[in-house]
Amino acid sequence: MTKRLSGIGVVLALGVMAGGCAAGKAFGRGEQAARDGKLDEAVAAYRQAAQAAPGKPEYQIALQRTMQAAARAHLDKAKEFETQDQLEAALGEYKQASEYDPSNRSAVAKVAELERTIRDRIEATRPRPPIEAMRDRARAASTPPALINFTTPLPRIRYNNASLRDILNSIADVTGINITYDREVTDRPATVQLDGVTLEQALAQLMQQNQLSYKVINERSIFVFQDIATKHAQYDEQVVRVFYVSHADATELTQILSTIVRLPGIAIQPAIVANKTANTITVRGTAPVVQILEKIIQQNDKPRAEIVVDVSILEVDRSRTKTYGINLSDYALGTVFSPEVSPNGAATTGTTGTTPTTGTTPTTGVTPGTTTTSAQGSTGPTGLKPPPAFNLNTISRGVSTADFYLAVPTAIANFLESDTHTKIIAKPQLRGAEGGKLTLKLGDSIPIISTSYTPIATGGAGVNPLSSYQYKDVGITVDITPRVTLEGDILLDLNIEDTSRKSDVVIAGINIPAFGQRSVTTRLRLRDGESNLLAGLFQQQDLDSVKGFPGAIHVPVLKDLFSSNSRQSDQTDIVMLLTPHIVRTHEITEDDLKPIYIGSQQNLGVGGPPPLIAQPPVVEPAPPAPAAPPAPAAPQNPLRGPGGTTVAAPPGSSPVPGTVLVPPTPVQPTPNIVTSTGPETPPPAAPPAAAAPPAAAPAAPTAPARPPAPAPAGQPATGSTASPGIGAAQILISPPAQPMRVGGGPYTVPLSIANASRISSLTLTLVYDPTKLRVRTVQEGSFMRAGGVNVTFTQQAGANRVDITLVRAADATGASGTGLLAAVLFDAIAPGPATFTASGTATGPGGVAMGLQFTPASVTVQQ
Repeated sequence: MTKRLSGIGVVLALGVMAGGCAAGKAFGRGEQAARDGKLDEAVAAYRQAAQAAPGKPEYQIALQRTMQAAARAHLDKAKEFETQDQLEAALGEYKQASEYDPSNRSAVAKVAELERTIRDRIEATRPRPPIEAMRDRARAASTPPALINFTTPLPRIRYNNASLRDILNSIADVTGINITYDREVTDRPATVQLDGVTLEQALAQLMQQNQLSYKVINERSIFVFQDIATKHAQYDEQVVRVFYVSHADATELTQILSTIVRLPGIAIQPAIVANKTANTITVRGTAPVVQILEKIIQQNDKPRAEIVVDVSILEVDRSRTKTYGINLSDYALGTVFSPEVSPNGAATTGTTGTTPTTGTTPTTGVTPGTTTTSAQGSTGPTGLKPPPAFNLNTISRGVSTADFYLAVPTAIANFLESDTHTKIIAKPQLRGAEGGKLTLKLGDSIPIISTSYTPIATGGAGVNPLSSYQYKDVGITVDITPRVTLEGDILLDLNIEDTSRKSDVVIAGINIPAFGQRSVTTRLRLRDGESNLLAGLFQQQDLDSVKGFPGAIHVPVLKDLFSSNSRQSDQTDIVMLLTPHIVRTHEITEDDLKPIYIGSQQNLGVGGPPPLIAQPPVVEPAPPAPAAPPAPAAPQNPLRGPGGTTVAAPPGSSPVPGTVLVPPTPVQPTPNIVTSTGPETPPPAAPPAAAAPPAAAPAAPTAPARPPAPAPAGQPATGSTASPGIGAAQILISPPAQPMRVGGGPYTVPLSIANASRISSLTLTLVYDPTKLRVRTVQEGSFMRAGGVNVTFTQQAGANRVDITLVRAADATGASGTGLLAAVLFDAIAPGPATFTASGTATGPGGVAMGLQFTPASVTVQQ
């Protein structure tokens, strides 16, 4: 025995020495890696040493010190990558730093910020769906042709108690339009003062003042009628349009539209019908109402945000049972009196020691072998049968102890203990859109029989059993309904249910299955990547039973020796870890947050009643210069692109940048103040001596400045270039920070604009080296669509250049600020340096030339 114990001690000592040796070697590797500057390897070695020898504090101190140093090093690398716009590499460094130093809140915040930025960039570079381009082309083709110039400023006009028709006719003479009146439009005196307004503003003011409205007949004529429901129903044009809904539910959206636009007082109530099968909405109504419906549909038909929830579930079940002590088969003594035969059926002697001679059958009416019970309802011990009937003549010969039988219970000594341990681990990933329910079920389905009785014949009693099975789910069920807020938080409506099988319940002699259930319903608010631990679904059930002799079960020692003791303990615990991640956010733009002005209840329309007639902007007339002769008007040039090729103006949009449309020559107005004292007195002409010099006719637009000739392909530019004009917007070329590699890509080269002010149209030419790069595709940016204006985007890739044209349709404000114009995707085909040079022109509202500055950029293509 001593030798055996010594062997065991030697083995234990060798194990301890081996563990200490492994820890020392790992610590030595960590020291060497730290001296070499390989902090990640040092952290891994120190961690191994600390796990092998947790009792040595020097290992823990070295591990913590190295982890702090490694976190600082990764933070420095992350900031360097971030300055170079290598966000993926910076994100990896920030994650490593936050892993080494979880207390560094700035690193954790940076991880969330970079993940959001990378996700937004991926969404921005995603090609536009073909349906959007088709919508733009359909919208441009359905735009009415350019009308007469309603944006020409009028001279200052004042009328005092003058005829309304005379006022309108004088305005028509000034602008060269024709006005036709409905026969029920009556003339009335009006007083109006128009100073510094355009024709459309003047018409809007006069129509609203006198409860009139107008519609455009052709490019030089309008029709005036009363602003009442019957006249609008008579003259307003109706439009039927089908809207294809991509993300929203067409039925729900139809209810929203009907509630908004079906208002009392509208002459033509719109008809809105949803097609649930095709998920489309068909509307019929006037053009202004259809425009309102289009705006509402665009702002409601947005893709829902999507998230991924990492779920880690741990279910631990433990059952412990202990049974010990002496257990009797029956806690009862049974005595039987049977003078003729034994209770088991064998013959016995009577009191005289002889076998009974009678052979008659008892006439007591009791069948031998029949079980009888006393009046008190007590029963004998198990296995003790009741005695058979006997003849009373047998007792007359005497009774002895041999006629009595005693039943003693069986004693069994129990000593049993069992311990059952069950662990269930699941780590699924659930992905879904917000508002949809994500369901996770872990468990089994248990069949439950259900029996019903049906009659064999009609009207009879139910005697024919009919059994059916229903399945009951047992296990863990998790229901998650996510929602992503505009602030980037994630709301989770969580419902956890744990169902388990319990012991059957006996009702009326029938075993009915029973189930236990625990459920939790809550709402969580988490950030992207934030984990939440759900615990506390712990259940413990203890059952102690003692069975023995009366009184003895309360005596400590006798209870354990002469009683049957049973102890059972069941434990169930559920721990759940939830970590949500945002995959796709809401695609909400600034235009979606702006209100939609739809006018009054009687006259609905985008922008307010009456609908203003818009015209592509033109060059404002030059101010009069009496001291110098006017400069000759430059001939009108055709619409030309950056390469000098003639291009056609897109239908329904403003001209191509660098060109203008020449308006029809209006009738020369008298710029003096026009006064009137009565409705029948026409506006008198001013005396020739006192008249001011006539206003100069609008000068013909000059040809736009041609963009500077770009540098030849492959030749680097020497410096920045600029185009003349108002302002100094900068065109920025941002090639990838990492080197391009042959066969890789595609590589995105964004074209951005900075410090822009009221840009309405823009023409760009990007020149590259075709021996090193090849254009794959060109994508439109979002800058020119600021304010929800429709933009005509055209692009053409040539041998060594890309021509891009962006035109805001019917724009009067222009786009300002900083943003993305376009993105060009290149493929690298040969190694070597390559240079990007840009040139182009820009115009603002009214065709005013805007200044641009261009800076070349270069990139290196590696093998």
